[in-house]
Amino acid sequence: MLSRLIFVACGLVFTCNLSAQTCNPDIQASTPDARFTHNGDGTVTDQQTGLIWKRCLEGQSGADCMTGTPESFTWQQALQRGASQSPWRLPNIKELASIVELHCYDPAINLTMFPNDPGGYVWSGSPYAAHANLAWYVDFDSGHASGYYRGYSRHVRLVRDGQ
Repeated sequence: MLSRLIFVACGLVFTCNLSAQTCNPDIQASTPDARFTHNGDGTVTDQQTGLIWKRCLEGQSGADCMTGTPESFTWQQALQRGASQSPWRLPNIKELASIVELHCYDPAINLTMFPNDPGGYVWSGSPYAAHANLAWYVDFDSGHASGYYRGYSRHVRLVRDGQ
């Protein structure tokens, strides 16, 4: 689905096509708003898993994650980023996959709970057992998970255990 946006600046009109999240109304939402509690402090609690998630990817901030841009980290840097912000941590692959919105793509995430998420690859804290140089990630453009080389840079979304 493409959205058309018209900007008026300096007396000129510019028309741009923007890519927008696409959702299939024939498939039930896997992460409906009602599943989460917006805590009002930059976090949401997943009532199904009990986990508390940062709404913004690392590098983004603000009430709607509009400030900054998502930072990229190697897998080792991502693990360290989580460890340095205790009690926050990098989610394991099952935890990260639990917030994939299965009826949407580009991005495959609930944009009400995780606003301004650009999609793309997000590291999990799980090593990829079949290959020592890989770790698990989720592609939030499509919702698929796979292994990727630990030396490549990907986004990070931190999680912590609930109370």
